[in-house]
Order: sequence, then C-alpha cells, then structure tokens
Amino acid sequence: MKYCFLILISALFLAVCSTSAQAQQLVNKNINVDGVNRSYLVYLPVKYNPAEYMPAMFFFHGGGGTANGGIFECDFRGLADSDRFIAVYPQAIDSTSGPNSWDCLGDYHGGVDEVGFMSAMIDAMATEYNIDTQRVYAGGYSLGGSIVYDFAAYLPDRVAVIAPVAANMWEWTLSDVNWSTPIACVHLLGTNDFYAPYNGNAYSISTNTQNNHFISLNGAQTTPISENLGGNITRYTWPESEGCHSHQHYVRQGGGHDPPSSYSQGPQWIWDYASQYSLDGIIECVSNCAGDFNGDGYVDVSDLLAIIDQWGLTDSSADLNFDGIVDVSDLLIVIGNWGECE
Repeated sequence: MKYCFLILISALFLAVCSTSAQAQQLVNKNINVDGVNRSYLVYLPVKYNPAEYMPAMFFFHGGGGTANGGIFECDFRGLADSDRFIAVYPQAIDSTSGPNSWDCLGDYHGGVDEVGFMSAMIDAMATEYNIDTQRVYAGGYSLGGSIVYDFAAYLPDRVAVIAPVAANMWEWTLSDVNWSTPIACVHLLGTNDFYAPYNGNAYSISTNTQNNHFISLNGAQTTPISENLGGNITRYTWPESEGCHSHQHYVRQGGGHDPPSSYSQGPQWIWDYASQYSLDGIIECVSNCAGDFNGDGYVDVSDLLAIIDQWGLTDSSADLNFDGIVDVSDLLIVIGNWGECE
C-alpha cells in the first residue's frame, strides 16, 4: 500500500515542481470590521503556492504611520522568501490615540475594535491564502508594539507569539485581564526609550515586571541565558520547561525609540524566535513524531509539502534523519509516520 502511496506522492512532487514560479508580490487588501473599513498589505513570497500552508507574520506600524512604512520599520520580505511565510502589514485608522494610530484597550479605548480587526484578518488570510492558523505571529513597533500585547491578552488562542519592539505593556492590559493561557513573547527595547521607559511609568509596566509576567505565565525557567551580541545589545532567554513556552528579551544599552531595523538583525531575531512556535508551544517540544512540522498532531499533506519545499537543502529542519540533506529518505519518514501522532 505504501509503495502505491509513494507513486502518488512522487506524482504530486513532480506536479508541484513543474508549476510555473510566481514572482513575489505585495497585495492591498480591504476588510469590513463591524461596519468599519480596514486595510492591510499582504506580502506573498517568491514562488507562492496556496498549497504550501505557510505561517503568517503580522507587523503593526508605529503610531501615525502607514502599512508601507511598517515594511521599512521591520522588513520581513527577504526572510519570507527564504523561510517560506506570508508577511502582513495592517494599516491603522484615526483613533483617540491620534491619526493613523492603534486604539489600545483600557484608558485609550475609543471604540475602534483592533482585536476584532486582528481576528478578522486571520480569518481572511486563512480563507484566501490558506495560512497555518496554528502559526500566526504578531509583532509591532512603538504604538504598534503596544497593541500586540492586547492580542496576547485577548487572542492567545489565535496568536502564537507576540514581538513588541520599543514598547512595554500598558498597566491596564496587565491588570484588566485574567491571564491564564501561555503565549510566547520576544521583546526588544532600548534603555533610553522615551515612549516606553525601561523602568516603567504611570502608564506602562517596567521591563522587569513584564519579563516576570511572561516567565510565570509560560512556566519558563527562572534563570535566563545571557548572550552579549555586540553593539551594546544583550539577549536574555528564559528557556521553556514542561509547558513548552519560553520568553526572550533584547536590551539595547543606551538605545532610544528604535524600530527593529535599527538593530543589526532585528527582523531575523524576531523570526528566529517566533518560527519555533505553534499555538501549543515550541513545535519540537510539543510534537512527538518525526515529520509533524507544524505541530498540529498529524503528519499529513502540509508536512509533505514542507519536505518538497525544502528539497535538496543542506541546513533544514526537514532533514529528519540528520544526514545533511533533504531527500527521499526524509520523504519516506513522513510517509512512514502518516496520520495522527500518538
């Protein structure tokens, strides 16, 4: 039976490989959220194929900015091409926070449903582009970083990782929510940021309080791994424990109100951390069978397509037998583990 299946898979492989390559593209999208027209940009990576079932990385621009500007605050396009994901850049509208500014909940809540906007975009992306809804990530800069904390608070069943940059959590976001669902967080902040003071103020909590919050929520180890990355940047990682969720913080000594592009590898660091995760936690931690790349508990067509996409690569998580290349032997492991993981 498996030999017949292998023939079928081989045919599928040839069909996928023979499909004409599509150039990467930036698409303007519109959506109605409770009677309010909203918009966002979708970056489709080179050779995009809806059968590929890719993760989605959302990035929210700074207050008063634009979706196009968000691309330059944190440009994921090259990474989307090489690492196979879709990048989404939403556009803010006028709110009590200001023109083209995200309406954060709590004291700044002025009736713009940003949580509903995020949820609606996820639904639309799943319908139109077949994104992996277990691997949705949300980053943002400045006020855009502030809003992703609301997604951690109110959409932990839809967003696997948040990546706030140059922002700390508002005090009311921490205090008004009964936090119970783990959600991974990678956080970048300069010690001289005027918008998000490192030690907090009357509106936002301190970085130390925020770190402790996510460490506790995620059941992460309490002793961090510290790495000096140069350029006055230190990375602290609190590794995962039984709950398969870690926490990570980058501190830039003397840094100001800096977007991810100001860091030497800001977008890369965000993606490296986020891409490990599905909603259940670090994929390699929660998955107990080889070939389940997206951690959904099944080895199926989406995992097969991951093998095909990584075919011939010498440095890939799809190298299941660790022989240095993604090839037929890895394809056979997927076929051998086909179905539900035990």
